[in-house]
Amino acid sequence: MRYYIAPLALVLSSVLTTTVQAETQLFISTSTNQDAQVQLNYPAAVRIEQIVQDGLVQLPKYNKTNQNEVVPIYWLGAALLDIENTTVLETKRQQVLTLLSKMGEAKDDSAYIAKLAKLAQFIRNLKLGQRVIQPLDVDVIRINDSYNALINGRFILVLPPRPTTITVLGAVAQTGSFTWQNKLSSKDYLKQAGILDNAETSFIWIIQPDGQAIKQPIAYWNHQTQDIAPGATLYVEFSSGFGDDTSLNENMIELLRNRAL
Repeated sequence: MRYYIAPLALVLSSVLTTTVQAETQLFISTSTNQDAQVQLNYPAAVRIEQIVQDGLVQLPKYNKTNQNEVVPIYWLGAALLDIENTTVLETKRQQVLTLLSKMGEAKDDSAYIAKLAKLAQFIRNLKLGQRVIQPLDVDVIRINDSYNALINGRFILVLPPRPTTITVLGAVAQTGSFTWQNKLSSKDYLKQAGILDNAETSFIWIIQPDGQAIKQPIAYWNHQTQDIAPGATLYVEFSSGFGDDTSLNENMIELLRNRAL
């Protein structure tokens, strides 16, 4: 995917010559919203533990504060994304964008159309990759062999700092980031974002930074408390709109699970 290919601060090679094509290509970054700082090429499939270790060795050279202090990694938000096999995700993205466009065309309300357009732009800008849903903390990988699979292809490893915001989107008036606060609930964030007339109000989806999607009941008759981690995404479903709302909501959640900080 083109948005992952950019001038890199460092290009490393593991036992390669210039004439040998690497079987596994890894980009390492602190965020998918910026160019990768490190590129590693491996001549064969490689274990997940190895690539995380390599990232820990190389990334601190670039992940520092103005005081030259290394920024701690926010392991809950660490992500490994397969950026080679994204056809299914791109199809879902296009389906979502098509439905949002039709929803806007079906309603003579410029303010509503503008809100859908902002949501659509957010979806267009998502940097997607098929996420390997598992912990990436090396200590956890070492005690569970199932977390240390062999991988090959093209991947991006994101080792982010701890974020200070959460994201709210879906059937809301204001799509975007809001300051994370420890004691705020989903309903508190929804008050800040506002909801649309066709929003589902009995539950909300929380996509935690590790890709886990949690359906949280929030109505007065079924409310359940749920922690929201820094960097989480809150998605409000559309209860009605245009065509297959179930498909729209399911595809949105899948896209949000397969992104990184």
